[in-house]
Amino acid sequence: MTEGEHIVQDYATTGLSLKNHPAALIRESLDLLRNTPIAGLKDMKDGQPVKVAGLITVRQRPGTAKGVLFMTVEDETGTANIVVWGKLFDQYRKEIIHSRLFMVEGKLQIAGQVIHVIARRCFNLNSLLRSLTATNEDNLPLLTLARADETTSPHSGSNKGEQQVTKQEEVFYKGRNFR
Repeated sequence: MTEGEHIVQDYATTGLSLKNHPAALIRESLDLLRNTPIAGLKDMKDGQPVKVAGLITVRQRPGTAKGVLFMTVEDETGTANIVVWGKLFDQYRKEIIHSRLFMVEGKLQIAGQVIHVIARRCFNLNSLLRSLTATNEDNLPLLTLARADETTSPHSGSNKGEQQVTKQEEVFYKGRNFR
Protein backbone atom coordinates (compact mmCIF):
# COMPACT_ATOMS: atom_id res chain seq x y z
CA MET A 1 0.00 0.00 0.00
CA THR A 2 1.07 3.56 -0.63
CA GLU A 3 1.41 6.03 2.23
CA GLY A 4 -1.88 7.62 1.16
CA GLU A 5 -3.66 4.27 1.22
CA HIS A 6 -2.24 3.57 4.70
CA ILE A 7 -3.53 6.92 5.94
CA VAL A 8 -6.99 6.36 4.42
CA GLN A 9 -7.16 2.92 6.07
CA ASP A 10 -6.00 4.37 9.40
CA TYR A 11 -8.74 7.02 9.30
CA ALA A 12 -11.30 4.39 8.26
CA THR A 13 -10.50 2.17 11.22
CA THR A 14 -9.41 4.55 13.99
CA GLY A 15 -10.31 8.08 12.87
CA LEU A 16 -6.67 9.25 12.80
CA SER A 17 -3.25 8.26 11.51
CA LEU A 18 0.15 8.25 13.18
CA LYS A 19 1.89 7.89 9.80
CA ASN A 20 1.08 11.37 8.47
CA HIS A 21 -1.73 13.87 8.00
CA PRO A 22 -3.69 13.73 4.71
CA ALA A 23 -3.00 17.44 4.12
CA ALA A 24 0.75 16.76 4.10
CA LEU A 25 0.36 14.45 1.11
CA ILE A 26 -1.62 17.02 -0.87
CA ARG A 27 0.40 20.06 0.29
CA GLU A 28 1.74 20.65 -3.22
CA SER A 29 -1.83 20.98 -4.55
CA LEU A 30 -2.77 23.23 -1.64
CA ASP A 31 0.28 25.40 -2.33
CA LEU A 32 -0.82 25.75 -5.96
CA LEU A 33 -4.13 27.10 -4.61
CA ARG A 34 -2.04 29.60 -2.57
CA ASN A 35 -3.00 28.16 0.82
CA THR A 36 -1.05 29.17 3.89
CA PRO A 37 -0.14 26.29 6.21
CA ILE A 38 -1.99 26.89 9.47
CA ALA A 39 1.24 27.23 11.46
CA GLY A 40 2.11 30.19 9.22
CA LEU A 41 -0.88 32.23 10.41
CA LYS A 42 0.97 33.34 13.57
CA ASP A 43 3.57 35.12 11.40
CA MET A 44 0.97 37.15 9.52
CA LYS A 45 -0.60 40.52 10.38
CA ASP A 46 -4.10 41.28 11.60
CA GLY A 47 -6.45 42.07 8.71
CA GLN A 48 -4.30 40.33 6.08
CA PRO A 49 -6.15 38.29 3.42
CA VAL A 50 -5.49 34.56 3.74
CA LYS A 51 -6.48 31.13 2.39
CA VAL A 52 -6.27 28.06 4.61
CA ALA A 53 -7.38 24.49 4.09
CA GLY A 54 -7.72 21.47 6.32
CA LEU A 55 -9.91 18.67 7.57
CA ILE A 56 -12.96 19.95 9.43
CA THR A 57 -12.88 18.74 13.02
CA VAL A 58 -15.65 20.86 14.58
CA ARG A 59 -18.64 22.88 13.38
CA GLN A 60 -20.59 24.81 16.02
CA ARG A 61 -23.58 27.05 15.50
CA PRO A 62 -24.75 27.99 19.00
CA GLY A 63 -28.24 29.40 19.40
CA THR A 64 -26.81 32.37 21.27
CA ALA A 65 -24.48 33.31 18.38
CA LYS A 66 -27.25 34.73 16.14
CA GLY A 67 -26.51 32.42 13.21
CA VAL A 68 -22.71 32.60 13.36
CA LEU A 69 -20.91 29.33 12.62
CA PHE A 70 -17.60 28.54 14.35
CA MET A 71 -15.42 25.89 12.74
CA THR A 72 -12.08 24.29 13.46
CA VAL A 73 -9.96 22.93 10.63
CA GLU A 74 -6.65 21.10 10.88
CA ASP A 75 -3.76 20.47 8.55
CA GLU A 76 -0.38 18.82 9.19
CA THR A 77 0.89 21.96 10.96
CA GLY A 78 -1.93 22.74 13.40
CA THR A 79 -5.53 23.92 13.81
CA ALA A 80 -7.31 27.12 12.83
CA ASN A 81 -10.51 28.77 14.00
CA ILE A 82 -12.91 29.85 11.25
CA VAL A 83 -15.81 32.28 11.73
CA VAL A 84 -18.64 32.18 9.19
CA TRP A 85 -21.31 34.87 9.50
CA GLY A 86 -24.94 33.75 9.14
CA LYS A 87 -25.53 35.27 5.70
CA LEU A 88 -22.35 33.66 4.35
CA PHE A 89 -23.33 30.33 5.90
CA ASP A 90 -26.59 30.44 3.94
CA GLN A 91 -24.65 31.15 0.74
CA TYR A 92 -22.05 28.38 1.26
CA ARG A 93 -24.17 25.89 3.21
CA LYS A 94 -23.52 23.01 0.77
CA GLU A 95 -19.73 23.47 0.83
CA ILE A 96 -19.66 23.77 4.62
CA ILE A 97 -21.88 20.78 5.35
CA HIS A 98 -20.48 18.37 2.73
CA SER A 99 -16.78 19.14 3.05
CA ARG A 100 -14.25 16.91 4.73
CA LEU A 101 -11.33 18.88 3.28
CA PHE A 102 -12.35 22.53 3.44
CA MET A 103 -10.72 25.67 2.13
CA VAL A 104 -11.66 29.13 3.31
CA GLU A 105 -10.62 32.46 1.88
CA GLY A 106 -10.96 35.33 4.29
CA LYS A 107 -9.40 37.91 6.54
CA LEU A 108 -7.10 37.16 9.43
CA GLN A 109 -8.22 38.44 12.83
CA ILE A 110 -5.59 38.42 15.58
CA ALA A 111 -6.41 39.44 19.15
CA GLY A 112 -3.51 38.63 21.47
CA GLN A 113 -2.77 34.91 21.14
CA VAL A 114 -6.14 34.14 19.52
CA ILE A 115 -6.18 33.85 15.73
CA HIS A 116 -9.37 33.55 13.65
CA VAL A 117 -10.04 33.54 9.95
CA ILE A 118 -13.18 35.50 9.10
CA ALA A 119 -14.60 33.69 6.06
CA ARG A 120 -15.40 35.46 2.81
CA ARG A 121 -15.51 32.45 0.46
CA CYS A 122 -15.74 28.71 1.14
CA PHE A 123 -14.66 25.74 -0.98
CA ASN A 124 -15.14 21.97 -0.82
CA LEU A 125 -11.80 20.28 -1.64
CA ASN A 126 -12.89 16.67 -1.08
CA SER A 127 -11.73 15.83 -4.60
CA LEU A 128 -8.10 16.31 -3.49
CA LEU A 129 -8.54 13.53 -0.93
CA ARG A 130 -9.21 11.06 -3.74
CA SER A 131 -5.59 11.40 -4.85
CA LEU A 132 -4.52 9.56 -1.69
CA THR A 133 -5.51 6.20 -3.18
CA ALA A 134 -4.36 4.49 -6.37
CA THR A 135 -7.58 5.18 -8.27
CA ASN A 136 -9.44 8.39 -7.84
CA GLU A 137 -12.89 7.41 -9.09
CA ASP A 138 -15.71 9.37 -7.51
CA ASN A 139 -17.65 6.37 -6.20
CA LEU A 140 -14.76 4.11 -5.24
CA PRO A 141 -15.86 1.95 -2.29
CA LEU A 142 -13.36 1.43 0.51
CA LEU A 143 -13.64 -1.61 2.78
CA THR A 144 -13.88 -0.51 6.38
CA LEU A 145 -14.77 -1.82 9.77
CA ALA A 146 -18.38 -0.96 10.50
CA ARG A 147 -18.79 2.03 12.82
CA ALA A 148 -22.06 3.35 14.13
CA ASP A 149 -21.53 6.87 12.79
CA GLU A 150 -20.61 5.91 9.22
CA THR A 151 -22.91 5.48 6.27
CA THR A 152 -22.44 1.98 4.92
CA SER A 153 -23.90 -0.07 2.10
CA PRO A 154 -23.35 -3.59 0.79
CA HIS A 155 -20.55 -3.99 -1.75
CA SER A 156 -22.40 -4.39 -5.07
CA GLY A 157 -19.84 -6.62 -6.80
CA SER A 158 -19.24 -9.16 -4.04
CA ASN A 159 -20.11 -12.86 -4.38
CA LYS A 160 -18.79 -13.67 -0.89
CA GLY A 161 -21.81 -12.28 0.96
CA GLU A 162 -22.44 -8.72 1.95
CA GLN A 163 -19.43 -6.63 2.95
CA GLN A 164 -19.73 -3.19 4.54
CA VAL A 165 -18.14 -0.38 2.51
CA THR A 166 -18.09 3.38 2.55
CA LYS A 167 -17.00 5.99 0.02
CA GLN A 168 -13.49 7.28 0.52
CA GLU A 169 -14.56 10.84 1.24
CA GLU A 170 -16.69 9.52 4.12
CA VAL A 171 -13.58 8.05 5.78
CA PHE A 172 -12.29 11.40 7.00
CA TYR A 173 -14.33 12.62 9.91
CA LYS A 174 -17.32 14.77 9.22
CA GLY A 175 -16.57 16.94 12.22
CA ARG A 176 -18.39 17.15 15.49
CA ASN A 177 -21.47 19.19 14.77
CA PHE A 178 -23.34 21.04 17.49
CA ARG A 179 -26.46 23.14 17.16
